[in-house]
Amino acid sequence: MDKKNTLLGIIFIMAGVGFMYWQGKALEEQRRQEFLNQPLVEETAPQTAPADPAMVKPDQAPATPDAMLDLIVSEVTADESVPVAKSSVEESLVTLRNEFIEVEFTNLGGAIRTVSFLQSKSGGRDDYVFNQSGLHPALSLSLAANNGDLREFSLPYTVEKLSDSSVTYAFATKEGLIIRRKYTLSQTGDVEDPYIISHSSTFENTSATPKALSTLYLNLGTARPIIQNQQPNYLNVGYFDGEKAKFTDIRKLTGSGGFLGIGANEAQDFIKLGDDLLIEWSSVKNQFFAAVLSSETDAEALIIYPVEAEDVDGVPAQKGISGTVGYSLGIVNSGATQSLEFDYFVGPKEFKRLQALGNRQDEVMQFGFLSFISKLLLSFMYAIHVVVPSWGWSIVIMTICIKLVFWPLTAKASRSQKRMAKIQGPMAEMKEKYKDNPQRMQQETIKLFKEHQVNPVAGCLPMIVQMPIFLGLFYMLRTASELRHESFLWVADLSQPDTIAVVAGFPINLLPLIMGATMFLQMSMMPTSPTADPMQQKIFKFLPFIFLIFLYNFSSGLVVYWTVQNILTIIQQKIINSRPDEPLKPVAVANNGPIKKAKAVGPMAKGKSKKK
Repeated sequence: MDKKNTLLGIIFIMAGVGFMYWQGKALEEQRRQEFLNQPLVEETAPQTAPADPAMVKPDQAPATPDAMLDLIVSEVTADESVPVAKSSVEESLVTLRNEFIEVEFTNLGGAIRTVSFLQSKSGGRDDYVFNQSGLHPALSLSLAANNGDLREFSLPYTVEKLSDSSVTYAFATKEGLIIRRKYTLSQTGDVEDPYIISHSSTFENTSATPKALSTLYLNLGTARPIIQNQQPNYLNVGYFDGEKAKFTDIRKLTGSGGFLGIGANEAQDFIKLGDDLLIEWSSVKNQFFAAVLSSETDAEALIIYPVEAEDVDGVPAQKGISGTVGYSLGIVNSGATQSLEFDYFVGPKEFKRLQALGNRQDEVMQFGFLSFISKLLLSFMYAIHVVVPSWGWSIVIMTICIKLVFWPLTAKASRSQKRMAKIQGPMAEMKEKYKDNPQRMQQETIKLFKEHQVNPVAGCLPMIVQMPIFLGLFYMLRTASELRHESFLWVADLSQPDTIAVVAGFPINLLPLIMGATMFLQMSMMPTSPTADPMQQKIFKFLPFIFLIFLYNFSSGLVVYWTVQNILTIIQQKIINSRPDEPLKPVAVANNGPIKKAKAVGPMAKGKSKKK
């Protein structure tokens, strides 16, 4: 029985660690295929413009989406050699900023070219720029043709209004359709989050005929990895349908070998989601930054595509991911105006900030199936950080508090293990005596455990209980932007491994080595179960090395927690080992002899005597 429980505990631990490792650090080489940044329609194919816009009659039926596309493109240039949706007009830029972000707008499409982040823990601007070398400007417009292709057009807008906090672009077609695109940044003292860009796209029909725009697509922008070896599951496009948030990572597009062959897939040029899809908000993100587009109007389609790597100022940029979300605008009647209003959050993945946006936009954090524990721990860490303004020390204090909560449980387990060490001799004798009688051996073992008040699974119980806490912290700390560039002791960045040197191309990370050493010391202090076979004992001895391998390249914040946890467990075990053994409580032993009737006393006894 003990062997089964112990093996079950080991399997649970290894399964938890294996799942954590699969989610966080895939050491196996990803089977990726090179792909080209191909649009959904060939941009080199010339598009024929209408011969004469005046040929459109006032009583004509609403234009089809294809005709509308041709109409808009014809306003840009009459030269058929120019690729579709590309303008020959020179690009001009407008820059707006507040304390936290600097947004660069382009007149080609009246959209966002880049977003820079002005505050970082390292001081000054962050080295990550959102949508740098993006597939399209963020929030650029596209239309779907009748054949289902998506055509992005970069119309040459003009600046209609400009202030310190907002810019309005306008474009008027010869057919009487006026497109206005307004962007507003919140300023110091505003109620709205400083990372939110308020946007509206307005379509005014000044002509005598209706205009059909079909489904209007807005680009979410392009996200690229922040670090060279960032795991692909961090890079994804997602959406929230009112009940659940779903995410598609870059491996679905570039191809992946999966985990031990599970989840393998081929590379794809794009992934289109539709068919009664309901989207309340959509997002594109990497490990520490996210762009989230939300609107009162629900979107109905989402297209996800990979973005080829490009050099940025001579530095190779890694492959990225982008998405385009479709909103139904329909027909704009003569003299009517239709608008789409958006909140476009572009900023760090800070849980409290995302939670304040409402509508469960904090799901962008992707805390996994242990989200309740992750959110609870992160909220607790925030509360500590208010008093102790250091995320490193906040993790240490949080670890101490967690240890104090589980102290009675681990102390009881340690005392049981200490008593277990004393019965190794009798257990060895019983194994030899009843080696040919397994049933009798099991009965005598249970009897021995009861007499000495030993719990055979006490050793692995504390680790099993702590595993959900560990996994919750893993999901919490792996993408918490709060830890980025946060220093602690010799650690320069708690969100990254604490590499102190590189020897022959191999990074020397000090914290995981300390963690492995403390875990080895902790395991050596634990008494060995007398029922454990040699294979089980070897597995327990190798656990520190297994954890060392798994956690070697994880974020330093997670390793700080596990190291402090090991040190506290060593202190607790040393205290328990130094104390005298507690006297065992008497254990009632069942009497297997004949049951004797109790002698009656009092009136009842007299009555029975008379009756006899």
